[in-house]
Amino acid sequence: MEELFKTLNQANCSTRRDVELIADTSQALLHLLTTHEKSTHEMIALYSCNLDMLLLVLENAQEQNVIENVVGMLYQMLCIKPRIGGAASKVTLRNASRTLLATLVYVAQELQPASPVLLSTLYTLITKLSLIDKRIAVKARLQGALNVTVNLLRVHASHTKFLLPAVKCLKIFASSSVNVAELGRNGAVDVLIALVQACSKKQTILVQTSLDILQLLLKSKKNAQVAIKQGTVGVLLAMFLDWHQSQAKHRHLKEQKTLLTILKNFCLSKAGKKVLIEADIVQHLYAFCKDIPTSSTELLPLASVILQKCLMPKKLPVSSTASVYNFSLPQLEHDPYCSCYTPGNTGLNAAPGSDIQNVDSFGSAPTPCSSLSDLAVITQAEEVKTSCQFSLDSLDNSRTEQFLPELQHFTHTTASLCNIPAMYSQLEGVSLVDSPGKQPLTFTGFGTVTAAVTESHLVPGVTLNPASTLDVDGPCEGLLESRPRVNENEKRSLHSCHSSADTSKMNDSKSCEFGLPVFQEKPLASGPICSSMANNCLLSADKISVLSENSGSNPDAVAELKANGLVCARSENIDSGTNAVSSDLLVENTHLANSTIPNAAVLESVNECSSMHSQNTLEDVFQEIYLTRARDTKTVLNRCSIPYPDLCSQWTEPRQIEPLLCSKNDVKRKSILGDINRIVQPAAIMNNIVYSLDALLDEQSHLQDCLANSDAEWVLTHSEQTIESPLEFDSQFESGNLRTAIQVREREYDLLLSPDVNSSRHLQWFYFRVRNMQVGVPYRFNVINCEKTNSQFNFGMQPVIFSVKEAGQGRAGWLRTGSNICYYKNQYTRSAGVDAQAKLFHTAAFTIVFPHNGDICYMAYHYPYTFTLLQTHLQQWKGLATQWGTYLNVQRLCKTLSGNEVPLLTITSQSREDDLDGRQYVFLTSRVHPGESNSSWVMKGIIEFLLSGAPVVQQLLKMYVFKIVPMLNPDGVINGSHRCSVTGEDLNRKWVNPCPVLHPTVYHTKQLIRYLVSISKSPILFCDFHGHSRKKNVFVYGCNGKTSWREDDKVNSLDDKAFLSLPVQLQQTVPVFSLADCSFNVEESKESTARIVMWREMGIVRSYTMEITHCGCDEGIYQGYHLGVQQLQEVGANFCAALLTLPCSINLDCCLINKALNVLEEDTPSEEQVSAESSEVEESDQSDGEGKEAATSISAYQL
Repeated sequence: MEELFKTLNQANCSTRRDVELIADTSQALLHLLTTHEKSTHEMIALYSCNLDMLLLVLENAQEQNVIENVVGMLYQMLCIKPRIGGAASKVTLRNASRTLLATLVYVAQELQPASPVLLSTLYTLITKLSLIDKRIAVKARLQGALNVTVNLLRVHASHTKFLLPAVKCLKIFASSSVNVAELGRNGAVDVLIALVQACSKKQTILVQTSLDILQLLLKSKKNAQVAIKQGTVGVLLAMFLDWHQSQAKHRHLKEQKTLLTILKNFCLSKAGKKVLIEADIVQHLYAFCKDIPTSSTELLPLASVILQKCLMPKKLPVSSTASVYNFSLPQLEHDPYCSCYTPGNTGLNAAPGSDIQNVDSFGSAPTPCSSLSDLAVITQAEEVKTSCQFSLDSLDNSRTEQFLPELQHFTHTTASLCNIPAMYSQLEGVSLVDSPGKQPLTFTGFGTVTAAVTESHLVPGVTLNPASTLDVDGPCEGLLESRPRVNENEKRSLHSCHSSADTSKMNDSKSCEFGLPVFQEKPLASGPICSSMANNCLLSADKISVLSENSGSNPDAVAELKANGLVCARSENIDSGTNAVSSDLLVENTHLANSTIPNAAVLESVNECSSMHSQNTLEDVFQEIYLTRARDTKTVLNRCSIPYPDLCSQWTEPRQIEPLLCSKNDVKRKSILGDINRIVQPAAIMNNIVYSLDALLDEQSHLQDCLANSDAEWVLTHSEQTIESPLEFDSQFESGNLRTAIQVREREYDLLLSPDVNSSRHLQWFYFRVRNMQVGVPYRFNVINCEKTNSQFNFGMQPVIFSVKEAGQGRAGWLRTGSNICYYKNQYTRSAGVDAQAKLFHTAAFTIVFPHNGDICYMAYHYPYTFTLLQTHLQQWKGLATQWGTYLNVQRLCKTLSGNEVPLLTITSQSREDDLDGRQYVFLTSRVHPGESNSSWVMKGIIEFLLSGAPVVQQLLKMYVFKIVPMLNPDGVINGSHRCSVTGEDLNRKWVNPCPVLHPTVYHTKQLIRYLVSISKSPILFCDFHGHSRKKNVFVYGCNGKTSWREDDKVNSLDDKAFLSLPVQLQQTVPVFSLADCSFNVEESKESTARIVMWREMGIVRSYTMEITHCGCDEGIYQGYHLGVQQLQEVGANFCAALLTLPCSINLDCCLINKALNVLEEDTPSEEQVSAESSEVEESDQSDGEGKEAATSISAYQL
């Protein structure tokens, strides 16, 4: 064999080629190669080493017999005996592809007629080499093989042995987008369609490969346009229907799926969609989807998508997409560099695509706003005069420093700012000086106190002269509540009213490592209010709450209150050896009680609550406090009731953690087909509007708010009645959001949400009441104007429901419920006009089976947490702080545009053993986005943990001073918005340059933090709590200069991993925390968020946004389960536990750092990234054993 290769090489390299010698020698080598059944080592080495020489012979060959011999040898070496070809170098094999392509073009153009066998062998070799040479498609275009291949398919369309190798090779050529365009110009689409039509259905591989090439070619818009003009669409549709009707055993699903994919590509263009509609594809595919057998269900998703795309978009069934609520904004003359308003624009900027052209008509009239309720805003606007630009020079430190009462508390010991009892003793019976805007209020036992009602201060001021005026509206008001002296008359009054009060004892303590409160999983006592805390810390209404906490500075008064059963002594059931704490102090208590800065209504209600307490139960007291606070809550909407769930002082449900829903794969398809059926059979649709907020507001424009609730009475009178009428809806209560309810079938309703105030966008949060239902009957609800492209509703999340009848039977609480849940794009357009290319809304659909006949149920996107509920819980927290001797100061940070007071909490240890200068500041904020109510539940867990009095908490409070703004956007929360304030703006995009009038909460929060930085008390940690609707678990976003979008950040950033200190600790202490989901990128689109502004402007390295899922977890002990209210509060408590080791983790262990970096490198998500989960409905693979393990591990925490 070696001699033969030498002879062949000499003959090929000679100046006068001996064609006959070359042909005979190559024929002999081919014969030797084919006759040897096994490849010996000698043969493998010899042929592989001479592969380059064979390719050279093939390049020079012009005779068909020589070409056939060399091609035959290459076929044997690469396909029949691949061990020989595998021994050749990859460089040689890549060169072989170029030679074979050149030979293919030569044979097709010069050797006529070309042998189909030779051509098929060449195509087979090229296909084989494509596995090694990734640029073979480009080489084919450069060699001219594309046009040759198309022409050969035309000529040899009847030669079946040639067609399959050629079509397979053409599929490889079509992998290049440039080749696709050239193949389209050469008429490849027509050739392939003719080929498919001519083929028998038994030639499945040939047909499938041809259809795959068609799919690649028709992705090109130009090719698709040409195909549409030539009538290709109708041919393909007829082909699909023919395949579907003729096949008996449904063996050709791949071919049908490819045809549907091609038809879907035609839907992307207007012309293609028009042709499909004219071909009556809607009727054909709808019939196909209805009658499709089980074996063909994989075709349904594609068919459903085509049906959706072929249906013309339509407008929502509302008169306007803008919000039904408009809030009049003040007219401001701004600094030209201020970004609050666009220069030259006199009105609120309308959202893109909004029907709002100019929400407020601001003219040249002297009155800046059209509503008398906005007087507070007017005076603020006058004070800022013509500029609202935020700068350090504009800060009024004399006012800002009043938000640091802890500095005064730990500095002065005589009558001063914090010596409120002494001030009260001087004020007893003294008539204070009247001043404009202030009205004196008289309280029995307290003397006459002047409450400031003035609205002129941007940052509330305070008059410290006790001989003149005590300004209750200023920062001193928190101190005013926390330290008043109780006189003897008041003690006797309290004693007579409450001598019979029942004071329950603390339950047995449970040990917990480091003294951290244990979260029990017994009957889940995590109701809206901590039952033990409520019984032991707040046994009366405002009266007891205020007096018990205010008596903290007077030991005699405290002893008197304890003797009367008003304040429980600290539990003695604390084992110093195990650091166990009373189980009654668990942070599992899931219902907050609410308080705001005392005002006239609150203080006047003190005497009323005191006189009637002997007849009232704890539930009544809680409701009285809530109603008092609700009267002070200012809304844009007309409230016709108050939500019943907020009035329940104790929750007993759910009794166990709730698993994620395992959805069926065909739920989304059935929902889409149901929507299409409305178009195909419109006569079957009722379209009965059963609730319209627009119409109700027109009717109720003259009515006042109705702060009452009669749900319990209604249930009692209607539970036994026969229900025949449709469901009755209502959302006119705090945080409610439902604009319209339309009955489309007997038990199916389309629901439309209201956009945020002064906006036409941000549609996700819903919260409404429904009644008049039948028991055991499935009701279908379709929320048809959701905006987000994906949702956790597709991945196991369920909405929440609260049953009034269940609550009346002692089973109060929000429960996850619903079946057949899915989230998909619908036909309703988000733009003003009906455009085929317009963005579409999405539908969140779910089925509810109500537990009782004639019940009233509240349904919500997530566990609601209202502003009034926060105010009620603040009142309870004050009593809790007094009981455990914790320093709690509640101040009014500012007022919102609507006039609601924003509370600022200061929490630290009362102990004076450690100097306050040694304590670091931690600044926490939440609820800047109203629809993210889970952030409020986490914040509640943080606050109640800090006030629990556990040994670990006492240690923590000696280390830190906590500054907490629990609700940054009260107006949005109150009015049921999802993301914005009443200005229609996202407050978390206003931190760079906040306006003190339009964005007061952001402005004053930033001012306070900047002041802390200016006095060398920069917070060691800033964290803003949010909710996440498209991802599971709990995670944080931080700031790493190395991954910033700005080059100067990368240059100036130190090689410091301090930003990882908190996430690493959270990974150790928070069971639901996922380090892999964290991101530390600094992105341009997030520059105006709180996290990046605090990092960039204030220099806070540990500046974070904590994201808490609305759904549940896919890892850890709660894998496969929802995060309920109890679990959310656990996140808050364990967040605090992580702070214990934060100082030690500033210089983190290299091992932990490397571990964290490795986890992040594996999968570092971007904040701009949509949920990584596919749109297919995932099924939970959680086993029963794993579920039990998660349920029993709730109380296990390792610090």
